[in-house]
Amino acid sequence: MLYLFASSGALRRDHLVFAAVAPAVAVCIFFGQNGFYTAALLIGGLLCLERRPVLAGVLFGILTVKPQLGLLLPLLLLLERRWLTIATALVTTACLVAAPALLFGPDIWLAFWHKVVPQQQWLTSHGDGLLLVMVSSVFYGARLLHLPEGIGWAMQGFVATLAIAAVVWTFWQRRDRALSLCLLITATFLVTPYALNYDMVVLAFVIALLRERPDNTMADHWLLLAVWTLPVAMMLAGAAFVPLAPIVLIALTCRLIWRLAQAEARVAKPVSEAAAVAA
Repeated sequence: MLYLFASSGALRRDHLVFAAVAPAVAVCIFFGQNGFYTAALLIGGLLCLERRPVLAGVLFGILTVKPQLGLLLPLLLLLERRWLTIATALVTTACLVAAPALLFGPDIWLAFWHKVVPQQQWLTSHGDGLLLVMVSSVFYGARLLHLPEGIGWAMQGFVATLAIAAVVWTFWQRRDRALSLCLLITATFLVTPYALNYDMVVLAFVIALLRERPDNTMADHWLLLAVWTLPVAMMLAGAAFVPLAPIVLIALTCRLIWRLAQAEARVAKPVSEAAAVAA
């Protein structure tokens, strides 16, 4: 399975099993969706950035088939000045756009724009039934609470802005790599207004990666457990009109920001003490 193969680049075998049996995996299999495929592309691309920048660009370019899961990747690539990866991703995306046009004619993209895009917009604003408890965004959380659409979009925009600011802060300078990548992936689900619980397969990788850290507290373990069970728990909570997904994802994002700040403080403290001794 591509998802486990990509994850094996960062996870120990026991935590790889933890990622393989995550509730998100069962949800993705049950609905027959592409969460494994997109998770493999995103995880593989992030893990290849340092040593295989061209391959990372190819994987990110292919991920544009589901662009809402790669919304924050341009920020990462620009802040870290990954020019080769950016160029490769652009070329790959251009090839994916050109190939259908060559095979079926350029009108296929006009049809996509006039038919598929409006349908997606309608689903985002009016999708109901099972979809209402499967989408993890802040906007759908507001819809679940029967708030006016304008308020829902305002809440989505506010949280998305804060999530983007957090990612910019994280990658503005070199910080704990694992925590930074976990924050990027988690923040992606707060930025996009349309991501479903079967897309959360990639979050199983995040939880497994965080569980490998020796500095987890009991609160961290409970929070990670909440995220691990979220793809199923959010549907049960949604039946009771509780927007569980955005609450848990915001909590994890805030916790990751705090841990990044603490890690930075621990690194800065010895440096300051050494400077004082030298003075």
